[in-house]
Amino acid sequence: MTRLNERSLLWAIGIAIVAAIAYRLWPVAAGMPALAQFFVTEDGYLMLTVARNFAIGLGLSVSEGTIPTNGVQPLATFLYSIPYALTGGDKVAGLFGVHLIMAAAALAGLFAVRAFAARVMAAQDTAPVWPWMVAGLWFTGPLLVNHSMNALETGLYTVLVLLALLQFGRVLARGAAAGQGDLLLAGFLFGLAFLGRVDAVFLIFAALAVWILHALTVQRLGPGAVARRLFGPALVCLLVVAPWLVHNQLIFGSIVPISGTAQSMTAGLGQNLPRIPAILFEHALPMLPIPGTMQIQPAVTVATGVVASAILITFLVQCWRRGGTVRLVVLTYLLFGVGLVAYYGLFFGAAHFLSRYLAPLAPLMICATVSVMLDLIRWLFPARAGVVLSGMGIAALLLVAGLNARLLLPGVKDQGHFQVVGWVAENVPDEVWVGAVQTGTLGYWHDRTVNLDGKVNPEALTARREQGHVLDYVAASGIDYLADWHGIADWINREGFGASFELVVADPVANLGVLRRRGIAD
Repeated sequence: MTRLNERSLLWAIGIAIVAAIAYRLWPVAAGMPALAQFFVTEDGYLMLTVARNFAIGLGLSVSEGTIPTNGVQPLATFLYSIPYALTGGDKVAGLFGVHLIMAAAALAGLFAVRAFAARVMAAQDTAPVWPWMVAGLWFTGPLLVNHSMNALETGLYTVLVLLALLQFGRVLARGAAAGQGDLLLAGFLFGLAFLGRVDAVFLIFAALAVWILHALTVQRLGPGAVARRLFGPALVCLLVVAPWLVHNQLIFGSIVPISGTAQSMTAGLGQNLPRIPAILFEHALPMLPIPGTMQIQPAVTVATGVVASAILITFLVQCWRRGGTVRLVVLTYLLFGVGLVAYYGLFFGAAHFLSRYLAPLAPLMICATVSVMLDLIRWLFPARAGVVLSGMGIAALLLVAGLNARLLLPGVKDQGHFQVVGWVAENVPDEVWVGAVQTGTLGYWHDRTVNLDGKVNPEALTARREQGHVLDYVAASGIDYLADWHGIADWINREGFGASFELVVADPVANLGVLRRRGIAD
């Protein structure tokens, strides 16, 4: 690749990164309502409600501090509590701080992705443009921008996964020369990744398996020496994660957060598998997102599966042939991905969240794509490879920029829950209790809100487990209003529920349903 082509592509990447930073910070500059509605998702508001309650002295809780919960990921929750602690729990000012934290985590992710790509691709091409291309696509891809700014743990978690893998790579590269400091830091970072999101357990086990095999077969250490070498980092990792696990077990009866249990209750074996290929494809090629309605079409599943598999297999073969311990890092990353795909594809529900659940695999997928394309284009167009690669890179960056800009158009992006928030604010006093299945957004803006899907409410989760519904739980509670998407209006016809509640609003156009306890004055 000529210096002119490389310089042109680097400029394009730099401009795209600056634009993506401005895009992430746009809600901060625009203020309300963009601050509340543009990036923050329904489940993001669940986490922010818990973070705010923690900051104002109500512990890890929802519903004005009356319902303890562990239905969040701890590290992000504690970080997001900082702006609320600094502002006395102010809901709007706190959102400014949350957006800045998310943007900072994404910026850290940009450099972490670049560092990972640089190590993986060093034996293929030492030009700095390609690691920056990988990082630029990750930082600007429309789905990945939204995942990293959703007020959940996704962006932070991706950074922690990469930091753990980078340190793991350093330990492997140094071999016997790696000191206890290197080993303990690796254990600490793997523990932090778990606090970022509990499915990092797959990453920990993948790294442990690769680490043991490498020590036994390459370093020629005996089993006792391997055990002694791994004891320190394993202990540090355990000490980092233990407080959260003990807290969950003692207070909630399970080390698994209740949010995970609630999401998987309605899961059928393998129900999410048809979506996996399309999601891996769009994480490998972030400039080509696939609409959700198309992801499960057989032709799309087959085509995207073939492309994603071809990219990953070719990439793994290339890495293995080039040698070095970096290929063990890639193998660890791939095993982590296998764990995520198996768990969320086979045993989990909430198919609409799959893209977010698999987002930590995007750096690997993008790196694989860029690496494979480098070799492919150089083989197909040996005389003009630089021009073709530069043109393709600039075109990809322009495409993601256009997709992001489209979401700024009026009416294109709708958070989907503020019609409920608006109705409750206008019609329900602050001291009145409201229930809803989807209580993230509503529960943030109306403190006295009770969650009914069990993601943050252990009592509702118990009712779902024992009775298969929450109707009796709601009827016996202090909830006076139910306000949610339009479907909740159908509750009035279920199992005599109409004896306790009456229908107030059934508006499918506005996607709003409201029920009121009988005997409550209008």
